[in-house]
Amino acid sequence: MSARKPDDLHHLFEAAFNDGNVDAIMALYEPEAALVPQPGQVTRGHTAIQHSLQQFLSLRGTIKLKSVFVIQGSGVAMLRGQWQLDGIGPDGKPVEIVGQSIEVAREQPNGDWLFAIDHPFGAD
Repeated sequence: MSARKPDDLHHLFEAAFNDGNVDAIMALYEPEAALVPQPGQVTRGHTAIQHSLQQFLSLRGTIKLKSVFVIQGSGVAMLRGQWQLDGIGPDGKPVEIVGQSIEVAREQPNGDWLFAIDHPFGAD
């Protein structure tokens, strides 16, 4: 499923993450998108983004992602979300990670919206 409006991106990300569907997650990013997997580190492109997100997916948890706001301009949008990831750490103990994200999405020529920049901790 594709994002036909920027408001769809958080919902689609949450659903794909909770299904463990890496392909569906990656389909939400532009090929040369940027992701900040942890403060001070920027990754670019699908391969690097997939590798970074795999660390979160390895927790075998569920994410709850709530849109705080979506501001849409002409062909570009800024999103802010609040998220909580509950999973299981490598030691078998429960792990909870929370963050306040900021994303930039761009409208594609076919009308779909994709993440161009994703900073999961950008509003912390």
